[in-house]
Amino acid sequence: MILRSSYFMFKRMLRGYLAHVILIVLPLVLITILGLVAGDAVDSDTGIPFMDLISITQVLAFQFFGGFYTMEFIRSDLIEPTKWRLYSLPYSAHEHAFSIIISTSIFNMLQGLVMVIFTHLVYDVNWGDMGIVMLTLLVLSILTQLVFLNCVLGIKNYKTAERAGTAFGLISITLGGVWFTIPDVGILGFITSYVNPFSLGEGTTHAVILGNMGDALLNIGILLIEAVIMASLAIYIGRRKLA
Repeated sequence: MILRSSYFMFKRMLRGYLAHVILIVLPLVLITILGLVAGDAVDSDTGIPFMDLISITQVLAFQFFGGFYTMEFIRSDLIEPTKWRLYSLPYSAHEHAFSIIISTSIFNMLQGLVMVIFTHLVYDVNWGDMGIVMLTLLVLSILTQLVFLNCVLGIKNYKTAERAGTAFGLISITLGGVWFTIPDVGILGFITSYVNPFSLGEGTTHAVILGNMGDALLNIGILLIEAVIMASLAIYIGRRKLA
C-alpha cells in the first residue's frame, strides 16, 4: 500500500508545474547567466572551473527547498480538517506520512539529477562519479524532507512552519559561503565544515571531482547521521501529532 500510495504522490508532484519552474528551470537559468559571466575561468585553489562550481552550488542550493512538497502534503492530507478522508484508506496515518517522505525524497532527488545531466551534456560540467552524486542528492533530499516534516508537525501555525523551512534552507546556504565568506574559526568553522548540510553536500561533490573519496564518504556519513536524528525527532513528534 505504501508503494501504491507513493505512485499517486508522484502523479500529484508531476502536475505541480510551478514547482518544476522554481526547482528546475530557475536554477538552470541562473547557471546559464552566471556561467556566461564566469567564462572559462578556473578556481585557483581547487583547479575546478567556475562553471562547474556554479552548477554544483545552484543544484544543491535548490535541493533545500524541495521540502515544501512534504510540508504541503502533510498539511493537506493529515492536518487540515479534511484529514477525515484518510480514515477510508486501508493503512494508518503514520504509513501515509512514510509514503510521502519516500515519494518526495526520490522525486526531489530526480529533479536535481535532471539538472546534473543537463549541465553535464550542455555545459560539459564535470560531476565526477555519478553514483556518488546521486547518493549525495538523495541523502540531502531525505534530510531536507525530514526537516520540513518536523517543521510542519512541530509548529502549530502553517505560515510559521513555512518560514522556518525557508530559514533552514537560507541559513544552510549562507553558512556554505555562497554569498559571502564565512570565517573558518572556532565553533562557526566546525559548524560550516561538519554540521551544515549544504557545506557537506558541496564538499562531497568537490571531493568526488578531485578524487578524494574518503572525504566524500565521510561527508555522506555525517549527512546520514543528521537524517537519522531528524527521523527520530519526526517519529516522536508524529506520534503525538498524528495519533
